[in-house]
Amino acid sequence: MQLRKAIVIFTLFVFVLGSAILLAHADPQEETQGSLPSGYYVTSDWHGIDTPLGTDVHVTAYTTDEGVTQVTFIWRNGAGDEVYGPDVVTTRSTDGEYGGKTVYVFEAPVHAPDSIGDWGVQALFQGPDGRDRANLEDVVAIRATSFNVIPEIPLVGTAGAAIAMMGGLAFKLKRKSKLR
Repeated sequence: MQLRKAIVIFTLFVFVLGSAILLAHADPQEETQGSLPSGYYVTSDWHGIDTPLGTDVHVTAYTTDEGVTQVTFIWRNGAGDEVYGPDVVTTRSTDGEYGGKTVYVFEAPVHAPDSIGDWGVQALFQGPDGRDRANLEDVVAIRATSFNVIPEIPLVGTAGAAIAMMGGLAFKLKRKSKLR
């Protein structure tokens, strides 16, 4: 009976923990408030969280520099190979103020990483009066964000795998107790 209770408690714990991880995506608006002192910032909705393989990743660049007219996004896989991009984004919107300056937002096209490992996305902030870097004209600043892509177990997912392992352990313990 106690084994059943332990399995039920563990199962609930796994589901609650999994739900908390998925819901823990930080709000980009809150992140930018403490991250724009330099005037340039880039983040993703999976920043600092393991990303399941094949999951859509949204990358956003923020700046207080009104001279930035476009941002070029370059996506690199764990081996450092350029996989997506360069994606040039010229559409910008505003998102409040920081330090008395307007915050401009550039949204990268959504991509789903197709290999495991540490991925990185470079954002090249470009304007008409910048410097020439990375073979692109008018690069004012370069920032990056990264995330770790992990394999996901098909059909059952991580929580299902944990439950299956606990079921196997319970079966082994029950069988062992019958052999005594």
